Parts: sequence; structure tokens; C-alpha cells
Amino acid sequence: MDCTSLANTGAAQAIYVCAASSFSWLSLLSPAIILISVLVALGGVSSARSLARQRATLDMIEKVESTPHYRDRQKVFSANRLQGTFANLHNPATDPLKLDRHHVLDYLNHYELVSIGILQNILDADIYRNWMRGPFVRDWNAAAPFIQRERWKWDSAKGEWQYYHALFTHFQSVAEAWSDEAIMLNENYSPAPIGPPAPIDEAYPPITDEKQADASDGIA
Repeated sequence: MDCTSLANTGAAQAIYVCAASSFSWLSLLSPAIILISVLVALGGVSSARSLARQRATLDMIEKVESTPHYRDRQKVFSANRLQGTFANLHNPATDPLKLDRHHVLDYLNHYELVSIGILQNILDADIYRNWMRGPFVRDWNAAAPFIQRERWKWDSAKGEWQYYHALFTHFQSVAEAWSDEAIMLNENYSPAPIGPPAPIDEAYPPITDEKQADASDGIA
């Protein structure tokens, strides 16, 4: 007896039987297959991105370790770190000191760029931390007083010193996240300089609150 003849009997049970028998479990398979396919695809994309980050990190490390540009700047930075002479670079009076200042700032900029890459999930934090955590935090602590002084800039319009926390703030964020011994710089770490400002102490162009907030982001 088919569902039509059963329905004509007026039996409620027959209607339930027909409804159940007419339901197709295959109708649920298509959405399930689509969902599984999407999850597999997303997993593949995530894996590809992770592999790309790892390759980019290894390429960056190899470049820093091998190219003359970075090796020269590392030598200058290390020499000033070991000799404790970073303070001589705030207002260099000679061409050699001016060149050393340029090299030291280049080396710090490299750390800042790496830190941005880590914070933005462009570089693989685990690989870089396993390779460079010790030197990274050591160099941050060694350069911290120099960076603190560089953050103080003379605002001629206001006639006062202004503190620019955004300078190397990503470098600081990563160092603090990786070690409890990392020096925590802020406006109260050391006061503004005393005396007339040097030419390099001129204030940076003002930035908006939004940009300041972006520059101050740390590691969650």
C-alpha cells in the first residue's frame, strides 16, 4: 500500500509513517560535505600561511647573519654595547661618531621591523624566539638608556621637551613579552634632558591618537 492509499484511510499513524518514509537522509549529506570541504580548505590555507611565515623568518635570519650590511651594523652596535658608549651618539661631534650613530639606529630599526613582523603575525614568533631570544632581550636592555634619551625631543613650538613613546615601541613590547628582565621604558624612567637641545633633538611630526594607539600595541 502506498502513502496515498494510507492517507485515504484517515489513520494518523499512517500519516506519520509516510512522513518518515519520505524523509531523505541524503538531503543532509550535501551541507555536511560542503562544511567538511570548507574546513579542509581552511586548514590548508592556515598550513600554507604558517609555512610561509616560517620561510620568511628563516630567510630574514639568514640575511641578518650573512649580509655585509647587517654584519657591519651589528659590529658597531656590539662595540658600543661592550664599551658602554651609546651616550656618545646622541649628539655626535665627529664624522666617525655620526656614522656610528647611523649604524646603531639602523640596527635598532632592524629589531623594530622584526618586532612588527612578529606582532602582525607575519613572521614566526616561535622560530625567532628560539634563535634570538637571549641576544634580543640583551640588546634591548643595553640600548634602553640610549632609546630613552632618543624618545625625548624638543618641541620648539611649545618650548619644552616631549616624550615620544612610539620610538622602538614594538621592540620594547616583544622584549617585555619574552623576558621579565626586560627594561620597561616610560616617561618616568628618566627625566627630560637639561640644557639646550641639540639639532637631533627636534620633535617628530605629531601623530594622531589612533596612530599612537596602533604604535603602542603589545603582545596579547
